[in-house]
Amino acid sequence: MSLRVETVKRWQVELNPTQDWLLYEVGVDGCYVVRIQCGLCNKHKAKIKDLRNFSPAFVNGIEGASLKKDNVKKHFQSEMHQKASALEKLSGNVPNLPSALAQSIEEEHLTRLFDIAYTVAKLELPLAKFSQIAKLEVRHGVDLGQMSLTEQKCKEFLKYIGRSTKVELIHAIQESPYFSVLVDGSDETGAAEKGMIYVLYVDHTGLPCVRFFGFREVKHVHAECLKQTVLNAFLEEGIDIERKLVGYLADSVTVKAGVATVLQNEMPYLISMNCVSHRLELAIKEMFQGTSFDDVTEMLLLLARLYWTCPGRMPELKNLSQIMQEGDTKPHQAEGTRWVQHKQGATKALLQAYPAVVCNLANMLTQTVLPKEKSIFQEYLWTLRSLKFILHLLFMSEMLEPLAKLSRSLQNSNVDLLDTATLLQKFYVTLGRMNSGILRGALSEVLKHTEKDPQSVFFGGTRLQADFEEAQAFKEKLPSYVAAVSDCILQRFGSLHHMEPIQCLKILEVDLWPEAQEDLEDYGTSELQIFTGHFEKLLSLNHVDRTKLQEEWVQFKQFRKENLSQVSSQQLWQNLLTSQQSRFPNLYHVIYILHCFPVSSVVLEWGFSAVARLNANGRGKMSINILEYLTRISVEGPEPDMFDPRSAVSLYCFEQMGFITEPGFKRTSQYAFSDEEPDSSNKRQEVCYFEDQYSSDE
Repeated sequence: MSLRVETVKRWQVELNPTQDWLLYEVGVDGCYVVRIQCGLCNKHKAKIKDLRNFSPAFVNGIEGASLKKDNVKKHFQSEMHQKASALEKLSGNVPNLPSALAQSIEEEHLTRLFDIAYTVAKLELPLAKFSQIAKLEVRHGVDLGQMSLTEQKCKEFLKYIGRSTKVELIHAIQESPYFSVLVDGSDETGAAEKGMIYVLYVDHTGLPCVRFFGFREVKHVHAECLKQTVLNAFLEEGIDIERKLVGYLADSVTVKAGVATVLQNEMPYLISMNCVSHRLELAIKEMFQGTSFDDVTEMLLLLARLYWTCPGRMPELKNLSQIMQEGDTKPHQAEGTRWVQHKQGATKALLQAYPAVVCNLANMLTQTVLPKEKSIFQEYLWTLRSLKFILHLLFMSEMLEPLAKLSRSLQNSNVDLLDTATLLQKFYVTLGRMNSGILRGALSEVLKHTEKDPQSVFFGGTRLQADFEEAQAFKEKLPSYVAAVSDCILQRFGSLHHMEPIQCLKILEVDLWPEAQEDLEDYGTSELQIFTGHFEKLLSLNHVDRTKLQEEWVQFKQFRKENLSQVSSQQLWQNLLTSQQSRFPNLYHVIYILHCFPVSSVVLEWGFSAVARLNANGRGKMSINILEYLTRISVEGPEPDMFDPRSAVSLYCFEQMGFITEPGFKRTSQYAFSDEEPDSSNKRQEVCYFEDQYSSDE
């Protein structure tokens, strides 16, 4: 390549004319440049060589086809060159005690201000409170320096806190070989669609981790635009999504509209599913609608409304419960986003408080003189004392109890999909028992007493209005009820059992591994073949030798039997993902991918709940960046007394004040004036990022 000297000089003037940083070597002809070197990076290489993105290319010099303006420009904008440039500026000032002391004092001021800003954000207070709290600190004698104490300054501090926190997340994703994406869209009326993005990956401890990635504005709500929005969010951070993406889970009608299908055209191995937790909620809600269970649901709502809307009725109910020794009788809220858990809590509360509620309603019926109230209380009592209502209430309670446990397990940020399938299988066994007419508990006792003597059936000390025909009708309908439950669950979860990749999760459950050596040798072989067939393209992109997978799988099973037979499934896979990668380099990829299967989008609900609170908390209109910083602090940030602002302060000092802080500087605390060390449980979380990790999102 022919590169003239004049051209190189022009590049330096265009990029930075104030520093003589671009060095070049001229060929024998004296006209053309044969080698370019960065003088600043070469001078300060000892201080920048440990940077994460350090490259020796411009330190040693580039030649031949690399002599391009684009390469020079990229180096000029790189983190290593920016730090070398800052070091060069500082080298002109001879360090002295007064300047070093001034920097240390300024760091202390900033540390306190960043602490205040973080506390305001974490407690979800209006940002205007920052100024009031800071001024109160000054009034109490705390030295905060000469910096302005305004709401705008608070936003600036939060920007640096948010950026420094995201640096760690970006680095973790870049280091992770695989991850999955969880996406949801806002439903704010009249507002531009905001896509909320979370990532699921395996952290340094070997456990699945779900983290808030950020917001992205969606220009047009259609599949191709949404796909590009998600891809660009990662490409902007230098993350190669094609070689890493395992799954895609969407929770909003607008955001999931065909995006997975479009992605699967390019990534046929992509795991795409709807939120398992929502599948369960919708299945159970549909199951009880339009049946006799509507009467139970309606009564739960009416009783909750009766006592919640008139707190004066609660004391008498509480006194009755104490006399009857019934325990807590406060009616549970029967409505909410978590249908299963609300209804299960309401049915359990009613069954526990049934005698006190019936007695309290009877007392109110005799005490009231209002005809309308008399009619209402009479209707409530008639329903509560009917055999039909009690039978359906007991059946509903028996169905909802295991389903509520399953629902709660699915609301964790990290969900064990294999465990979910196991719980479902156990629930199907329960349905089979009931379908065969094998009943247990209070439901069985009430039916037996009705068949024996319909005129003397009691429940909770209350005589029921019962007859033999009602009991027989319920028993005849019982198989249809069970079938309805089974159909609703299978309709929502049936495909889960038939997805080939889901079947591969079987190998993760170590408790299912056979004990006999001859059975163990072949165990999981077919699942591993299914896995390699499904993820063939992804494994090839990451240079996994699929011919050695079966061999490593056999070796790992033997390794576990000889060395780790007593550890749990979780501990076993943590050991592989953190300590045994070099020993099982190909199997490592299989286990990592299986840990990245997306299951639940509950974290998206938590995120949007935080956004709703932030928007409603008097902050007014916020930029998408500020909203992202506040959301990250709200949903993922440590408690204020555990927050360490050093990384954010370091970034602020580097960019705004022109000096680099020492990574290990100690901040003033209550322990600085004593010989005591804080308990490990009270130590601030060590999250410190330095210059080599800084990146701007603006």
